[in-house]
Amino acid sequence: MAANQTSFAPDWTAAPGRTIRRIMTRRGLSVYELATEINVSEAKAEALIEGNVLIDEELAERLSAALGSSSSFWIRRESDYRNDLRRLQSTESRSEALDQSWAKSFPIRDMQKFGWLPAAVTKSNCDQILRDFFAVGSIQAWQQRFAPTTALAAFRTSPTFESNPAAVTAWLRWAEIQSDTIQTRDWNPGRLATNLSQMRALTRRNHPCKFIPELKRLCADSGIALVIAPAPTGCRASGATRFLSTKKALVVLSLRYKSDDHFWFTFFHEIGHLALHAKDALFLEDGSEISSKEEDEANKFAEEVLIPADHRQRLQDLRLRSEDITRLSVRLGISSGIVVGQLQHLGRLGRNQMNHLKRRYSWKEFTTSVSL
Repeated sequence: MAANQTSFAPDWTAAPGRTIRRIMTRRGLSVYELATEINVSEAKAEALIEGNVLIDEELAERLSAALGSSSSFWIRRESDYRNDLRRLQSTESRSEALDQSWAKSFPIRDMQKFGWLPAAVTKSNCDQILRDFFAVGSIQAWQQRFAPTTALAAFRTSPTFESNPAAVTAWLRWAEIQSDTIQTRDWNPGRLATNLSQMRALTRRNHPCKFIPELKRLCADSGIALVIAPAPTGCRASGATRFLSTKKALVVLSLRYKSDDHFWFTFFHEIGHLALHAKDALFLEDGSEISSKEEDEANKFAEEVLIPADHRQRLQDLRLRSEDITRLSVRLGISSGIVVGQLQHLGRLGRNQMNHLKRRYSWKEFTTSVSL
């Protein structure tokens, strides 16, 4: 198989005058002597060396006679230089356009409201504040570091909903910043498997202050930093998973739907990615219709944790009454809302049925709980 070939396009160029000066140095020629050899004024010879004189066919012939190489060499050298100049000018124009539009792609107001950025953001300091937030020295460095994230976000954008990859990278970066403050043990899939039953039992607790601290502790014990952060405008993610290192994983949840069934299913879905899939991948749940083998496997993992296979027939046989749903949830050791969510997923209940059995969360509850 032939190797992939990429064209070399450096961000610099050299005028033919550099070649002329090198030959002059080697031969010990002065500018005056060069001017005499090619029959031009000394001032024009200086301009030629600086790249400010176009080498036409006549001048190429004189250079060939005075310095060597063919006239076609000097013509080609001039042509390459002018093409490089046009390319670099085009690149600079694109770079200037990027500089002007980059900061505008982020949901600055939301990032300020959430406390991710300072209140004093102006047009003059916005770029620098964003570079500090992302810990990069330039916009190009941001592109290189976050290219996989923006590509994934763009790929997973639902045709039904508008999504902004820059907003997704901001949300994930905030989670990364928060993860730095979370002390965890080294990643241990065996310890995670042991802790799953305790994590599942927390679904019975009705208030975030009663389960978030313990859930974060169990995650940290398994080598996972659990971060709960609101999604800014343009970020439709409900959850995401990645390994920060070989010893530490990150799960971030956005509380997008604010109901217990969605919260817990998303959480165990993300845990499924950690337990089952590659350590160098980023998994992003954004409500799009795009699926994959890994996403299907993570869904299956979450279903199995919440309602094991040997109990799933009960969902098919269950009478669709509040008391029966509540009774089954107690028997399974999970919340009634999760049972309702699974019945809706199976099509036994409509999306608007039995939702009174779900617990609804508010950001105020989670803000208080996360700080505990």
